[in-house]
Amino acid sequence: MMKTYILALLSTLSIFFSTTVKAQKNIYGKLLDEKAQHIPFASVTVLRSADSVKAYAVMTDTAGNFVLSGVKNGKYLVKISYIGYEDYYSPVIELTALRNLHHLGSIRLNADSRLLNTVNISGQRPLIEQTLDKTIMNVEKSIFAEGNTALELLNKAPGVTVSENGEVSLKGRSGTTVMINGKPTYLSGDQLANLLRGTNSSSISRIEIMSNPTAQFDASGSGGIVNIIIKKNMLIGFNGNISGNIGAGKDIRNGQGIALSYNTTLLNTYGSYNANNQNLESKRNAERLFYSDSRTLLQSIQQETMEKAKLRSHNFRFGIDLNLNEKNTLGFLVNGAIGKYPTEQPSTSILRNANGETSWTALTQTNNKENWTDLLYNANYVHKFNADGHELKADVDYVYHFSKMQQQLDTRYVLPAGTANRLPSGRRGNIPSNDDVYAAKIDYILPLSKKSKLEAGWKGSYVRTENNLQYDTLQNQTYLPDASTSNHFIYKENIQAAYINLNTAWSKYQLQAGLRAEYTNTKGEQITSNMVFKKDYLGLFPSLFLTRDINENHQLKTGYSRRIKRPGYWDLNPFRVYDDPFAFYEGNPYLKPAIVNAVELGYGFKSRYFATLSYNHTGNVIAEQVGRLDGGTVTFQRPENIGSFDNFGLSMTTSTQIFKWWTGSQFLNIYHNRYKINSNTGTTITSGNTVSLNSQNTFNLGKGWKTELSAFYISEEVSGITTTRPYSIISSGIQKEVLKGKGSLKFMVNDIFEGYRIKRKMAYENVLFLSHNASDSRYGLLSFSYRFGAKGTPSNERSTSSEDLKGRM
Repeated sequence: MMKTYILALLSTLSIFFSTTVKAQKNIYGKLLDEKAQHIPFASVTVLRSADSVKAYAVMTDTAGNFVLSGVKNGKYLVKISYIGYEDYYSPVIELTALRNLHHLGSIRLNADSRLLNTVNISGQRPLIEQTLDKTIMNVEKSIFAEGNTALELLNKAPGVTVSENGEVSLKGRSGTTVMINGKPTYLSGDQLANLLRGTNSSSISRIEIMSNPTAQFDASGSGGIVNIIIKKNMLIGFNGNISGNIGAGKDIRNGQGIALSYNTTLLNTYGSYNANNQNLESKRNAERLFYSDSRTLLQSIQQETMEKAKLRSHNFRFGIDLNLNEKNTLGFLVNGAIGKYPTEQPSTSILRNANGETSWTALTQTNNKENWTDLLYNANYVHKFNADGHELKADVDYVYHFSKMQQQLDTRYVLPAGTANRLPSGRRGNIPSNDDVYAAKIDYILPLSKKSKLEAGWKGSYVRTENNLQYDTLQNQTYLPDASTSNHFIYKENIQAAYINLNTAWSKYQLQAGLRAEYTNTKGEQITSNMVFKKDYLGLFPSLFLTRDINENHQLKTGYSRRIKRPGYWDLNPFRVYDDPFAFYEGNPYLKPAIVNAVELGYGFKSRYFATLSYNHTGNVIAEQVGRLDGGTVTFQRPENIGSFDNFGLSMTTSTQIFKWWTGSQFLNIYHNRYKINSNTGTTITSGNTVSLNSQNTFNLGKGWKTELSAFYISEEVSGITTTRPYSIISSGIQKEVLKGKGSLKFMVNDIFEGYRIKRKMAYENVLFLSHNASDSRYGLLSFSYRFGAKGTPSNERSTSSEDLKGRM
């Protein structure tokens, strides 16, 4: 219906303008380069001669011709812009009642050699920018913007760590909300990881990191917010970019992408498509040790798994903005992601007794076929009451997610002598997930004075997720339905939220005070066992930020906010998903939301050096626990409200310029995590200190050459019952501008020394779980990108106002 409406509206507009242009005044011309070749898709702008304000705009066609229609009587200048050429300004043109037409003739543009020689140095933002409330990673112009995935870029962002299953932590605090263009992703950890793996870094403009968000954002997310901004070209005229990459780690990988936009003063259209193909190999070693109550080792299972995976993903985006007039804008947006992730996992599991003697060996072949579809439909409207920032924004969103994993586990058991000690076992799973999200939001901004404004808004969301998991087990060489492990679960959630924010400034102070109220109503139905779980609660989430400019070089800021960590939808589902015959994951419908209180004190010096002290306390913290099923050899992981969590931190960021040709950003984060964990054996305290360092460096070598070096290190980290050993990632790349600055050729190597090797220890009650994951993280990629089209002035860029959609499926 929406697509039909848009097409009908565009057709009506096209007919209207084609029938009215005949009676209006026109300006004609033809555009050529210094060699008398046609210049297509250049930006042509009409400026009022009195004040140089833009009045009309158009672009040249494929033959370099242009016509500006419907121009009113008056005096004008014509400005023409194109990448790599000097801007052209016409003499003053006067249109009157007696003069309806003006022909500029053939116009030749001169190549801007000065611009081409300096395009890589002047006007480019640093890779890392730091303000007192936000850290920004500008990846668009970086060498690492080609050939990486969004998941790998997140691991390079200051203060951000991402686990293999997609759990994002910020400055040592888990439960971080990941947004894409201001919209939460509404995905589980594994689903989010797949989506980010399938998103080419070439489509990303920047990553915004907010450790202490304001009341305008959803209160969900105990660790803060990471917002991934996708590119959106807003230059007047027709513009585009094509890119491709090819390389290899342990196997071949490649990606392609195209982005197009056509923008006028009336209509902005944009779209992009990216494909990503990766053939991956990884290795995982794990050991599970089982103890008695007196801490005596009873037995252990040592496991080695090799995995081969083929990631295939397609991401697309299309949007249209109709500038109805200078006060009203109507927009439509569609985001989509389609992918599949088949894996083959042969593994060997060895059961040993307390003396280390082998009891038996299990040889398992696991095949998973996972595919997914994510779609977001958005309609948005902006009304500007005046030019002073008085405006109303409204959004309506529908999010559809479907994923399905078909799983096959076949195991045979062998005694030390080489003979079978039991019949082979098999398990076959069909694991679908259907998710529907409906959300609407209104934001209102009222300027009270030149230094004060009031923000208020409402948001309502409804989520329905359904999982109908079916397992079959092998019995007498025949697969039969297994009712004991199958499960049908439906979850519904309704959240109504309202907020108010006051921003004001006086003398050298700036104050932002806000309050957000969220009412949550949930219902979980376990159809298989006819069980219903209901919760409803009201939460108040205040925020307060105060900034003082001591002088032009020194600035102080303090802030407080209260946030909530709601359980993920999959975490509430009590069904079991088997990783192998000896381990499974299950949800917990009795989880309670965790409440977070966060305080920060920041200092800035010369807008280049920043330091932040922070403290966070979380009650009812949610973390994964491990256990042993019925005293046997099968272990499980399950989320629990384990107790409380305290995080103390000091982070420092600096922009460095050691030489004119060497610039960089350095980020140091030191924090202390302390958990108070409740269990059947009593209360225990786990704590530890962690240091992380993120260094990004750019070396401009001249003549269009530059190289980058990225280094990340994190020491041992404690998170609940899990301790992660130190690891590092060092990457480098080189880039050459080609084709008069319109193209770039890049080569990069990720994780040069294979430092991204994750070793973890999980200890809870009588189970100790050790793991060592070696992912396919070292690879080299050669990439090429080419941009084409007009070099024009930006149109009225506007972000949609459903700032807080999509996050916990």
